[in-house]
Amino acid sequence: MFDGDDPQAGRSSLPDSNLLARAFQAAPNGFVVIDGQGRITAVNAALETMFGRPPGSLLGEPVETLLPDAVREMHRGHRAGYFRHPEPRAMGAGRILYGRRADGHEFPVEIGLNPLPSAQGPLVLASVVDISERMALEWSFRGLFDASPFGLVIVDDEGLIAMVNRVLAESLGYTQATLAGKPLSRLLPERYRGLHDGLMQGYHAKAEARMMGRGRDLTALHADGTELPVEIGLSRVRWQGRAMTLAAVSDISVRNHLEKQLRQANANLEEFTYVASHDLRSPLRGIADLIDWVRDELEGLDVPVARRNLDRASLRVQRMERLIDDLLSYARAGRAATEFASVDLTLLLRGILDMQPLPPAMALELDIDAEPFLATPTPLEATLRNLLGNAVKHHDRASGRIRVSARHDDRHCVIMVADDGPGIPAGAQERVFKLFQTAGNADRGSSGIGLAVAKRLAEVHGGSIELVSPLCDGRGTCLRLRWPRYPQRSSHE
Repeated sequence: MFDGDDPQAGRSSLPDSNLLARAFQAAPNGFVVIDGQGRITAVNAALETMFGRPPGSLLGEPVETLLPDAVREMHRGHRAGYFRHPEPRAMGAGRILYGRRADGHEFPVEIGLNPLPSAQGPLVLASVVDISERMALEWSFRGLFDASPFGLVIVDDEGLIAMVNRVLAESLGYTQATLAGKPLSRLLPERYRGLHDGLMQGYHAKAEARMMGRGRDLTALHADGTELPVEIGLSRVRWQGRAMTLAAVSDISVRNHLEKQLRQANANLEEFTYVASHDLRSPLRGIADLIDWVRDELEGLDVPVARRNLDRASLRVQRMERLIDDLLSYARAGRAATEFASVDLTLLLRGILDMQPLPPAMALELDIDAEPFLATPTPLEATLRNLLGNAVKHHDRASGRIRVSARHDDRHCVIMVADDGPGIPAGAQERVFKLFQTAGNADRGSSGIGLAVAKRLAEVHGGSIELVSPLCDGRGTCLRLRWPRYPQRSSHE
């Protein structure tokens, strides 16, 4: 079968039959040669091992011996058809083929067919590859793919859906079977379809993992004609022997709705507080002026009760003005600062005390074991000022002690602010961070907003505040502030 026009040339350029026989036997894939009657005329060691057969036991056997019982009769017809029109090709295109071992175990195989003319008549050389491991990996991938809580779709370079998982299909009003093999454009709004083809061709050329449509609002088309806001991540993968695109699709409609509600709530709060400030300050100032005029008119008169009542009215006006200022502070706390700088906590606390000194009988103990870190200084300073002010306002003794300690953990600077005051009753601990809530005597001049502002500032900037109370002797309050040590920005900034 290897004869050429020039015997001498043939002998010099082609391997001898012994070498071919050794290569046939040493091949890592299984090979079997079949004659026109479907009998096995040659088989290599890899195939005998693959099918669990002793050496030489397959020679002369019908090739159907290697197939499951259920397909043997059908295979005889296919074999006869192939011998009538022999050509190199893969066997069973689009189907999973199975072989049968000597012990009856069936396993998936890939088979390639090649006609082999010979002096003994037409032969067929079949290469057989055990794809059990590959199929196991594919089945595992399919299981993970379908079990994913995120929408996933694999699209070939012609824009056809090769595979889609249940989450994505159902979120868009389809079944998986309905979408398989269909154009991806079915899931796109009409206005995007013309642009999408060009964008995908550009993506195929770069073949990088990235988010799709940065800076644009993307939507997918539901089966009922409505549109769904989505985020899409793209990756190039090999699936079924070809390069394809894997798209992870997340329905962000709920998130968008919540973000819109939060933005609206913040806007409403800010608008309310500014309106309240404008509408309330003017009459309060008028009341304060009237009180001063009445006090001037009473100058020299012995009316202690009237003077006492005027003083009480002045005190309430001052408290109302402080309440308005605190409301404005709470509204502003809903916006995250983005100017980062290196913060030395010791210097920051000293600056706070310079502007807001503690009472003379109140001692401050600092235990700062935290290196300077990158943070937004203004909101951190405002938070600590509120925590220190809260400790002073709610202390029930003329003298006391406040202790501030700081340590770094993996991602945060952990700051503890502890006092030896009366502590917070168990029944009041859940509401101390809410607006207008105080755990102590209201006559101490507290509006009940300081801790709410501190908590709002901390959470907006990626931190948190929690209450640790009472301390070991039943008195005292400890607040634990966690502030990020590294700059954090949201994706829209």
